[in-house]
Amino acid sequence: MLNRGRRRFWLLAGLLLCLSQLGAACLHPPRPDYQVGFVRLGDRLAVYTPICPGDTVRAIQVHAVPPVGESGNSVLLWEAADPVGTGPAGADTRDGLIVLGAGFGTVRQAPPAQFGRTLSVAVDTADGRTHSDAVALPEQVAQFPADTPLAKLSFDTDDGRVSYDTLRAHFEQEITCR
Repeated sequence: MLNRGRRRFWLLAGLLLCLSQLGAACLHPPRPDYQVGFVRLGDRLAVYTPICPGDTVRAIQVHAVPPVGESGNSVLLWEAADPVGTGPAGADTRDGLIVLGAGFGTVRQAPPAQFGRTLSVAVDTADGRTHSDAVALPEQVAQFPADTPLAKLSFDTDDGRVSYDTLRAHFEQEITCR
């Protein structure tokens, strides 16, 4: 009888050990899921989406969306196409950095004086891709001088603040450039 009890004990202990190892293997953190990041350049809000080399931004749409947990419709805040020149956005749009409310020749919806904190952004590129994400911005968005090089910036995403290198590396894992 004592022998049977020991066998059950060791069988149960072995089973629990196996289950705990299996559970630990399955509990890795989820991969981040972001396609855009936000930053404040000087006093202007900007969005960054990494794009493929040689590709260009064609158009952008920005919507205000209800905060998490609240219902409601999204509202178009700004829609623009055809980046122009080298102004506050112009040249930067070739690398995927867009100063909201500036730098586009065709404006279908004029931008508001100020963008809210819960935004949905969709960026269309010349190669037919659309990069989009909805983000609840923190109280203090990462802020840098307007002339800071792109590679020196950090961006706010739904998964927290990430560096340019981190956002770029995430993009390169998720998207195959042609």
